[in-house]
Amino acid sequence: MSTVDKTLKLLGYLKTTSPELGLSQFTRLSGEDKASTHRRLTELTRAGFLEQDPVTRAYRLGAALTRLALTREQSFPRAEHARRVLERLYDSVRETVHVSVIQGTDGLSTLAHIDDHSHGNRVYIEPADLLPFHATASGIVTLAFAVKPFRDTVLARRFDRLTSETEIDPAVLALHLEDARRSGFGRSEGAYEPDVFSVAAPLFASDGTCIGAIATAMPKARFTEMSENRILSAVAKAASDLTSYWGGEPPGTLKATWDSMIV
Repeated sequence: MSTVDKTLKLLGYLKTTSPELGLSQFTRLSGEDKASTHRRLTELTRAGFLEQDPVTRAYRLGAALTRLALTREQSFPRAEHARRVLERLYDSVRETVHVSVIQGTDGLSTLAHIDDHSHGNRVYIEPADLLPFHATASGIVTLAFAVKPFRDTVLARRFDRLTSETEIDPAVLALHLEDARRSGFGRSEGAYEPDVFSVAAPLFASDGTCIGAIATAMPKARFTEMSENRILSAVAKAASDLTSYWGGEPPGTLKATWDSMIV
């Protein structure tokens, strides 16, 4: 891992559940020595990517990230379109919904999400978490429709077993990708979080490349044969709409599959 990779990886340890971290915590999480970690944190702070509390000395995300995020959204308004489509998808499925986009070969980052508020038992999205390709519906379907060199690079990695249901054998994962290409959907049953079912459809950019996925997640008990067609139809329509908003178009066979399902 390069020095730049190690430096930028520190930003990923800050989450909504831990918005501030001290030097010792960063050192423990990164597995690097304290001197190197302190040097990288100082560089990030100097560049405005981090801020340091003058009293507690804890670090938090800095204003430079907000500026860059606003610049990107004004230039390429993907998040606004995603939220608009997610609102309609949530109205249809009444379960947690989210859009995620590829962030290198490490996984997908959440672009927008709506947590379910209609059930007591529900799935929550932590927007700071990277969604792994091998254990999530979004990751499976994104890899299935990604360009082959990217897919091969990801499948060559060593995967972590997150739950008892997580598949880590590349050969078996390749079969899951084939199923996703054939059906147009990725599925995950307890592979990322125990007792959580998710289904996702791919999203495409104007150049035809798959750049992420739109998904819904729910307790496994609520995904039944009676609800399956309704949920798949809603996810297919959402994926088609958002791809269109982004100036893209799904491959012909996938478009035909979606069109046959959309009510």
